[in-house]
Amino acid sequence: MPDYSKHRLQNWEWCHEYRSRMGVDVYEKYIDDIYRFLLTMHPAQFFSIEKNVKQENIDLFIKVCCMFILEQSLSSNRRKLYHTFNPDYTEIRCVCV
Repeated sequence: MPDYSKHRLQNWEWCHEYRSRMGVDVYEKYIDDIYRFLLTMHPAQFFSIEKNVKQENIDLFIKVCCMFILEQSLSSNRRKLYHTFNPDYTEIRCVCV
């Protein structure tokens, strides 16, 4: 089983790199699509990154999920749901508090 933990958010330099590589519109749409997906996850729902995300998109997908989780944790409007990765970052799940 792979270990995708090396793709987790370490700094913010990746934003500029991906924005330049993809173009602003495509980059922002990708982020919006991931956020929309995460917001629609149900409690106890798992999503397999390994099985559902193209290999070439795994780095960006995980970084965007990390950004979402960070924003979620800092929000004053915290929902009773939060998202977390498994230890090797091959899955993300929605958890109900």
